[in-house]
Formats: sequence, C-alpha cells, structure tokens
Amino acid sequence: MSMEIAVALILSLATLLGWVRLGLWHRSAMTSGQASIGRTGALALLQPLCAGLLYLALFPPVAGGEAASLRIATAGTSRMIGAQAGAPLILLPEAPAIGGGEAVPDLATALRRHPGVTQIHVLGHGLEPRDMDVAKGLAVRFDPPPMRPGIVDIAPPAEVAPGARFIMGGTLNGLPDATIELLDPAGRVTDSGAADKDGHFQLAGTARAAGAVGFTVRVRSGRRIVEQADVPVWIVENARPRLLILAGAPGPEVKYLRRWASDAGYDVTTQMSAGGGIALGDAPVALDAGSLRRFDVAVVDERSWPGARGAMLAAVRDGMGLVLRAGGAIDGATRSQWQALGFGLSGPGGIAPLALPKVPEQAIARTRHGIGSVDAPVDMALPEELAPDISRVGLVPGGSDAVPLLQDAGGTSLAAWRAIGAGRVALFTAIDSYGLTLTGRGDLYGDWWSDMLGTVARPAPASRMTTDTVWVGDRMAPCGLTGDARVETPDGTQARVLPVAGCGAFWAATPGWHRLRTQGETRPFYVQPRDALPVMRAARDRQAMAMLRSDVPSVAAATMPAAAWPIWATWLAWLAASALLWWLERSRLGRRAPLPDQSAM
Repeated sequence: MSMEIAVALILSLATLLGWVRLGLWHRSAMTSGQASIGRTGALALLQPLCAGLLYLALFPPVAGGEAASLRIATAGTSRMIGAQAGAPLILLPEAPAIGGGEAVPDLATALRRHPGVTQIHVLGHGLEPRDMDVAKGLAVRFDPPPMRPGIVDIAPPAEVAPGARFIMGGTLNGLPDATIELLDPAGRVTDSGAADKDGHFQLAGTARAAGAVGFTVRVRSGRRIVEQADVPVWIVENARPRLLILAGAPGPEVKYLRRWASDAGYDVTTQMSAGGGIALGDAPVALDAGSLRRFDVAVVDERSWPGARGAMLAAVRDGMGLVLRAGGAIDGATRSQWQALGFGLSGPGGIAPLALPKVPEQAIARTRHGIGSVDAPVDMALPEELAPDISRVGLVPGGSDAVPLLQDAGGTSLAAWRAIGAGRVALFTAIDSYGLTLTGRGDLYGDWWSDMLGTVARPAPASRMTTDTVWVGDRMAPCGLTGDARVETPDGTQARVLPVAGCGAFWAATPGWHRLRTQGETRPFYVQPRDALPVMRAARDRQAMAMLRSDVPSVAAATMPAAAWPIWATWLAWLAASALLWWLERSRLGRRAPLPDQSAM
C-alpha cells in the first residue's frame, strides 16, 4: 500500500466518524428543539471539504504531460542533499541517514510507493546490483562523484598447481607514485612494483601446498598504507604438464632446461643423440601419433628437427605445443624448413649479440620461477672468461600470422609463435640461454621459458574457480546447475541453491572461501568483506550505471514534477475551511432556542 492510499483511507475514516458524531448530535438536539437542518448540513459539507483539501496539499496533482521523478540516495551521497528542494528523496539501505528522506529496502519498493514514476536521479556512487534490473525500465540521470584514489580492479589468478608461478594484476586510480606489494600468507613480500601510466600493475607469486590460500595486495604511498585487500588463490593438485625435450647432442642447455622444468612442475622426458645410434636420457620415445599424444609440449633443437619433423607437425595439429630452438647458426635447409612453417625470418644470419636488460639494483625476496626458489643476488664471483656468451641467431622471427613472444633489451624479437591446426609452434633464436642461470639471472631464464612453454603448451582443463569479485550481501547467480546444488560456507554450514532454468541465486552472509557443490563438481569462490575494496565497488556500480537509459528530457523535468496549481493556495484553502468548520461548531449561529419545559407549567 502506497503512502497516498494510506493517507486517503485515514482521511476517509475520519470524515465518516465525523458524520456519525454529527448525526448523533443532531438526533439528540431534535428532542430539545435546538436542531437546525442548515447548520447540520453545513457542518457535514465542511468535513469532507477539509479532508479533501488536506489530501491535495500533501499530495498535489502533477501537471498533465509531465512525468514524476524521484531522487535516489545511494552510498556516498552527501548529507546536505536533504536540505535542497527537489523531487521526493528516497534512501536506499546503503545510503547515509539524511533528514527528510524516505527509507526503503530497495528501489522496487520505492516505485510501488510512488506509482507513475518514470525518471530517477541517482545520487552518490550508483545503484547496487540488487536494483539494476528495476532501473532498466526508467530514464536515469546519474552524475557520478570523482573517484577516490585506490584499487579499482583486481584480477586474481585462476587455479594454480602446487609450486607453480602465478601472475595477478590490477588497476590503481590516482596513485601515480604508489608502490604495490604482494604478500604471501605468512606476511612476506613476494613481489613489488609500480603501476604504469594507466594505473595497471602485475605482481608474481609462487603457490605452495594445495588448498585455498589468501595472498594480500598492499598499496603504499611512502610509508603510508593506502589500501590493501585479499587476493584469493586456489591451489589444486592437477596432473603435471608433460614436456618432451629432443636434442641432437648432450649439452648444458638441455641439462639446465630439464632442471628448471622439473622444478617448475613439468613431467620431463629427455632424449638426446650421442651418435652412432646411441641415445641418452630417458627411455626412448617413439615419434608417432600415439606416443606424442601423451605430451603437452615439446622442445626440439635444429639437429633433431629434420628426423622428427613429420611426427611433430602431426602432433601439433592435434593440439600439442612445440618450441624450436637453435644451438648455433642454422644452415639454409633449416632456415627453409622453419619458413615453411609460416614464419618470416629476416636478417643476415650467422650469430648476433643479444642485449640483456640491466640487473636490478636491489634484490628483493620474491618468487619469480621454480618451486620454492627465491632469487639470489647477482653472482659476480664467476670469472668472466668462464661465463658463457649469450647470443642469438642473426635472424628475427616474424610473419603476418606470427605473434611476438620475447624481446631483448634492444627490442629485437627473440621468439614468436603461430597456430598450426589445434596447436601452436614457437621459434626461439637465443643461443646458450642457460648462461643466465650461471650469472645470477635465473629470474630472466625462468621468465623466458615459462612464457614460451606456457604460451604454446596444450591447454589445461578449464578452471573451476570463480575469479569474479563478490562482496558480502551481493547476489550471485551461478549457472550450469543440475540436480541438488549446495553452497558450503566457511563455517561448514550448507545452503541449498534451487536451480531455475539451470541457474540459481545465492547471497553470501560471511566473507571467506565458499564452495558450490553440484553432482560431484566443486566450484570454489571467495567472498570479500562488505567494507573491502570500496573504490573498486564504486567503480563497478558506476560502470553498471553507465549502461542504463539516460534519455532524460531535461534537468528541470528530472528534478521535480510540476504541480497543477500552486501548493500554497491549497494550504490556504484548507486553513480557511478548517477555521470555518471550527468556528461554526462553536458558534450558536443557526441554533434554535430550547423549547420551554411543559411539566413546569
């Protein structure tokens, strides 16, 4: 029931009671001869007239052809807005307490109380997801306030294997000189950096044991902590990716690559030729479709490529990844074979110098590669004449379909990849990259090979973790539900999610890790506390508001509906009618003199 209807019912009831009282008085006055038909009729007419004028003063009619509007206060609305004239002010639950506003549980309730509203003026940071569907049918005016400095976006990693390196990203607003740090569950800084000119940043960490853990991203401006928030990481013990290394001869490049790949979580199989039909390494692998289907990615040097070419290309078309590397200058036949894969190779050939980036001045405790490995300071004790010369083939991989993958400090492309069938092939032109590990640049070595193998390897099964940021009190709408779906909360209790057309609805009441269980499948998701990441929450609401209708005819029409006549005239008419009614009830105008008592004669 709306406010208008409630007031109308109360005034009608008061008028009816007034008529009943007037009728009883008139009947009793008839016996004494004081009753007057004119006086009683005037009183009976003045009572509904006063009630009607009071109703029109409280709820003035809107001029024909103009739509009514409401002001909707949300989070971040100024308290001074209550003192300003305008359309009726509606206070949603997240809005501050503002005098003169009407508190409602949601926008739908406000619209039921104020029928006929077609325009709303949203104040503050914007509507919550709870009210977005209702607002889609209205014309919306929204003037967002300036964004506060802080974190406006966080992208946590998807499922991570134990010991694997992961990357999380985010965006800052208004903090150009801030330092962003990633802390592991023990509170240690694992990575640190600064945002670029657009506010974007990336930080790296290393997963430990399987399970649900929480890293922390912290933003500092000098010594002051501006903001920090939880970064959920779901570590799952999945099957290790399988790597095949084929080399035409034993060498340190294969040795260090195998060591790094094993530490990085790969199941490595190595096969090297020692000449004369002798093979070294693991058990020989038959180069056929059945054997290669077991591998996710292969690394093949230029010596092994001619003999493995046909089987490898068939496996790549079936989805396997392939990295072709050079152990030295390549001949014309190898160059032609690489070009036949769709790559363009430009340059004079031979061997060319490789420009390495400068060494960081200060080593920080962070995990950039490998299982539990921590970057060590640069080792300068190695004699310079023993340090391997890291160079590259004098050919730059490219092509119209090739995607650059790695570059040296001078901007020269070291690796590029392209798709062949269901798989990907990459060319890597650096020579003796293992020398990075001997000169204290194991971080760069790990980055190179992690990027290459991670880019071309056969894709892992899709992540089951929901990485969308959810806050306490938000409505989640998981889809793909079949059968009995339940959500397990952090305290172990379970809430049933009733699927409707394959989707359901769930409102989280507590922060922390939740698990959606349906038919043997578990989908973990993390719920942020209600007061966490306030700038990101405001940015989300602002972006959603921008997608609503904004076809408001004018600012004047969107602020206050015009009344059909001046409201002050209605109040004066009500005051005059009420004064006349009060005077007529207390005056003796129209009353007859009482009849004489016949018994006394």
